[in-house]
Amino acid sequence: MRGADLVAMALSRAGVKVIFTLSGNQIMPIFDACIDTDIRLIHTRHEGAAVYMADAYAQLTGGVGVAMITAAPGFASGLGPLYMARMAESPIVLLSGDSPLHQDGMGAFQELDQISVSKPLTKMSLRSKFVETLGHDIATAIRIAMSGRPGPVHIALPFDLLNADADDARLPMPKEFESEQVHLDEVSIKVIADTMDRARRPIIITGPSLNASRAKELLEDLSAALDTPVITMESPRGFTDPNLGQVASKLATADVIFCLGKKIDFTSNFGKHPALSNATNILVVDPEIDPLEQARRHFGDRM
Repeated sequence: MRGADLVAMALSRAGVKVIFTLSGNQIMPIFDACIDTDIRLIHTRHEGAAVYMADAYAQLTGGVGVAMITAAPGFASGLGPLYMARMAESPIVLLSGDSPLHQDGMGAFQELDQISVSKPLTKMSLRSKFVETLGHDIATAIRIAMSGRPGPVHIALPFDLLNADADDARLPMPKEFESEQVHLDEVSIKVIADTMDRARRPIIITGPSLNASRAKELLEDLSAALDTPVITMESPRGFTDPNLGQVASKLATADVIFCLGKKIDFTSNFGKHPALSNATNILVVDPEIDPLEQARRHFGDRM
């Protein structure tokens, strides 16, 4: 068994059925390895298309989308949709080929520090260093892509690791692929429940990962349970998006705004008047610390 076989077997164990890809020298060992799995390779005509397709697949299925492209120029062609996947909060794993580890700094074929390039665009970027950990790296990538606020993860796979002997390597256990759940404490739940119960004109705003195509039944149940309108914010136009109709004018009249996984940023005029009234009380629930701290900076004691 080679490193490439370990990668393919780990992806199969994770339940991956489809990889969107464009062939290239550095990833051909994985093409060969997929022959012995139940993974279907969908070949595209451009690396960017492969990443966009993985994004769409993730949004439509609720699972992780996987794209695989070759190193350096191929990797660079996939960067635009990688950023889009981050903004859309889509759980994708981008596998890229990479030059051999043992040729680092020697001017190897398609040598590029891909991690430095992709890191600002992803939840996590890593370059595999040992053939024994390739399966673990795949499991980590899928788990992080699906945990908390979903998003893209990038793994660079050195060519020499894909061809190395991996007979002594361990395949990840199924639980190693599972997303990590974030749970609210009882005190926070009571504060939210009491605030919504007292509200006369509440509105719930959700982020992209809770849009109608990904969480339709959940949103309907939430709206019915609280007798409150739920607005999904996806467009970079924010509250001025024509698709939202008269929502912008109504937000300023709300006495409680419940932000559920929605970052407070330029799309909501940074939470300031006239988008939101200065008298509006704010509830923010988010799986990440940074958006909570950002909201606190905007709202202060109102949050």
